[in-house]
Amino acid sequence: MASYQQRARGFVGMYALHFLLAGIAAFGSQALPSAAWAYAALAIYISLCLGILRTSPATFLLFVPLLANRATEFISGGAIESGAYMIETTTTGQPTGAFTRLLLIYMLFLLTATFAVEAMWPRLKAMFRDAPARWERQAPLIWKGLLAVVVVVSLYLIRLGINNGFPLFSGIDRFVYLEKLDSPLYQSWMSNRLVVVPFVGALFALPAYRARAGLVILWMLATSIIFGEKFGSLLMILSVFGIPAGLVHIANDRKIPFNFIAGVCTAIIVTTIPAVLIAYGALNDFDAAAERYGQRVALQGQLWYVTDLKYMSATNFDDRALAADMSTWFDPGAQESTKAGTRFGLYYVMQRFASSRLLGWTMEGGNGFIGSLYPYLLMTMGVVGMLILSSIIALYHAVVMRMLAASFAQSIWIAGLLYSRVMSSFYATYTTGYLWNIFGIKTIATLLVALFLTWEYGRSTSVSRRWLAKGAAASARSRRAA
Repeated sequence: MASYQQRARGFVGMYALHFLLAGIAAFGSQALPSAAWAYAALAIYISLCLGILRTSPATFLLFVPLLANRATEFISGGAIESGAYMIETTTTGQPTGAFTRLLLIYMLFLLTATFAVEAMWPRLKAMFRDAPARWERQAPLIWKGLLAVVVVVSLYLIRLGINNGFPLFSGIDRFVYLEKLDSPLYQSWMSNRLVVVPFVGALFALPAYRARAGLVILWMLATSIIFGEKFGSLLMILSVFGIPAGLVHIANDRKIPFNFIAGVCTAIIVTTIPAVLIAYGALNDFDAAAERYGQRVALQGQLWYVTDLKYMSATNFDDRALAADMSTWFDPGAQESTKAGTRFGLYYVMQRFASSRLLGWTMEGGNGFIGSLYPYLLMTMGVVGMLILSSIIALYHAVVMRMLAASFAQSIWIAGLLYSRVMSSFYATYTTGYLWNIFGIKTIATLLVALFLTWEYGRSTSVSRRWLAKGAAASARSRRAA
């Protein structure tokens, strides 16, 4: 308890400082409108991430994919409030302070998550100290499974590329390519790659398998780039990959150096930006590709910007949208964006800001704008409701990540696979705003099965320990009698 209180003082003080800075930025953006405040929000957010790394490294690692993804929103915010034109919403950005307000919202989410993770960390820490020894025993089986996945998926992707071209070299947008293929297998792989990544990360923590795990993750990055995936997807893969080894590292009371984080970020930028430019046709017309890339950067935060501009209110409440949303949670057949239409979620938000032609084309392809969750919550619940639900999601996400980490630390691999699937669903919700991804029956059922497997593992382990203890006691009595 004393240790937790000491850690809590550290991260509460760090958050208090950053809340003060963010509050000043939010006030300044209204008193003296300027794009500089959006860049100040980016700087404060980066400082906050580094503060979490120092005061709560477990939270940093378990939430690093989300931390990284949200950093791109603030980069986009700087471009938008500097006057970027957002093609899809036909809006030219102006300094409004939208991203200073978003910073305050995200900070509350992260503070809630940090409290939860830090309370759960002591037990996780003990598990991860011994985790490599358990992984070592089962590493051959994990490696064979991963190798089988690599071979099968490689053959399938090569066949797709030969028959339909590779998006990186043909300049086809990944969403257009997905619609062109209309392949459930391809869509399933691209949607569920993150489920495999933690297993690669666990192998990377073992010196004997580090090189092989490194090759697998390079293969995942390379195939993602070749098939048109952009910066955000690659960032997610690398972030999730680093979680298992990172938790082992800090469980042994070793710090994660800032220069290592900076090096990883630099490597990601150096690797992905050229790949994205090539995908946009830089080999034929570099200026056009760079212009398109600049437009895409601005689009990352466009939905928040336009929603903040038109719907920022303490008490928005759209009961029809929320009722329609909740009605799908226990109806798996209704959990598709095209079936939901514009009643709630992604297309509910898009119809306010996109042309009918663009909306129709997007819905037909099953695609849409990214970063839709908070604009959707703001439009249907207002600031108060959004903050309450955001905090609930933060706690929920923290518990799921704790379960995922514990299952890997204890080598409960099937449960870990299921928890990984739930983790992937959280990121789908952050992207599209569809709450069925985390509150729907499919996710709840997956969690319940994973919880049962975890409980069964604990029960069988407890029984085994009791039998071993009884055997040891009987042996001791026999020796004393002799």
